[in-house]
Amino acid sequence: MNGDPLDPGRRDEVMRALAALPGLLAELDTTLSRGDAVGAPKVTGAATGGARRPALPYHGGASDAHAEIARVLRYYAVRVAILVRRPAPRAPGEQAVFLRGQLPRVPDDAPVLAGIHPALPDAVTAARATIDRPAERLCIGLCDCGSRLYAVDEQTVARCPGCDREYAVAERRGALLSQARDMVGTASELARILPWFSGKPVTANAIRQWAARGKLIGFHVAGETVYRIGDVLRVHENGHG
Repeated sequence: MNGDPLDPGRRDEVMRALAALPGLLAELDTTLSRGDAVGAPKVTGAATGGARRPALPYHGGASDAHAEIARVLRYYAVRVAILVRRPAPRAPGEQAVFLRGQLPRVPDDAPVLAGIHPALPDAVTAARATIDRPAERLCIGLCDCGSRLYAVDEQTVARCPGCDREYAVAERRGALLSQARDMVGTASELARILPWFSGKPVTANAIRQWAARGKLIGFHVAGETVYRIGDVLRVHENGHG
């Protein structure tokens, strides 16, 4: 990464980008829950190791933007940490906070900052462009004619592109959820997909806390702890905190 010394204008732009990053990373995580396929065949037997994972919504642009931000933050957090003799945080959000706090102590012409402008502001600009794009469509199942049905978050009626038949989006979501209740996912995976069904946010930490309190049973599959979608929704909809 190459670049010129940070004159006051460039430094201000970098600091503004760092200030925006924690919220931007959270928005990217939300955008990652949009994608092209929701649901998967119903299976049972999570405790036996034969559990299947849901086909989670996925947004490739948000994933790429998040990866680029993480790459830039990791690179400069490590370099600055060595200079100021402090340990570098590992999480991107924490790295952004760390850099924002430590950069005022780093001279404009310090070699460790070579390229931080425009690399960091450019990564933020690209991420914002990804978030501001129109909502991605979600697959809500198949029409009787075999065509795939799609809808965006606020859409109430979906029209089949093959035969022009109309479907109520809420009913299709319900049907997908019925099929998915016995499927499993990690806390992070389920935190991304469940708000689309329940309309209420749920965090990965909340799922883990419910499990720690005995409200959920976790299953160990391929070295990960996974939870049934139906169990998580039951606790979530009952308002447990």
